[in-house]
Amino acid sequence: DDSACNLASFNLLKFVNAQGDFEVSRFRKAVDIMLTAMEIIVDNASYPTEKIGKNSRDFRPLGLGYANLGALLMYNGLPYDSDEGRHFAAAITAVMTGEAYLQSARISAKLGPFAGYAVNRESFLEVMRMHRSALQGINPACVPGDLMKSAQESWDLAVLEGTVHGFRNAQA
Repeated sequence: DDSACNLASFNLLKFVNAQGDFEVSRFRKAVDIMLTAMEIIVDNASYPTEKIGKNSRDFRPLGLGYANLGALLMYNGLPYDSDEGRHFAAAITAVMTGEAYLQSARISAKLGPFAGYAVNRESFLEVMRMHRSALQGINPACVPGDLMKSAQESWDLAVLEGTVHGFRNAQA
């Protein structure tokens, strides 16, 4: 309650190269840049009330999303309302979210975790491990190999780095 969450979205079609492949490495880099920019904004923003400002600076919630998922699925010949489409979307979402939390942990290594992290550390890390475990629900047969590998790598590193350094953002 009483906080503000900076929001940003990626146009997924901008990460499709001339050969028609989704460029996962470019997407991950874009997530890193956007999360860092949004993190900088937290301290430089004005908020409608003092309480919202305090909670926003203490917990530093950020929100990333994407647009054109349907167009990307169609481009890849995947029906929008299909198991294949859902697994593909889950993998993209996993990469975006895992990479966001990884970048949050990297920033935390330099600037420290959000104010409420210490008292929430164990439950926060448990949630991160549960997100990583949820990757097991994605059918790798429905997802390009580099996308699935990147999702796993992002989450493995997010959990590892977060365990060592904490997270800068209570929500990413």
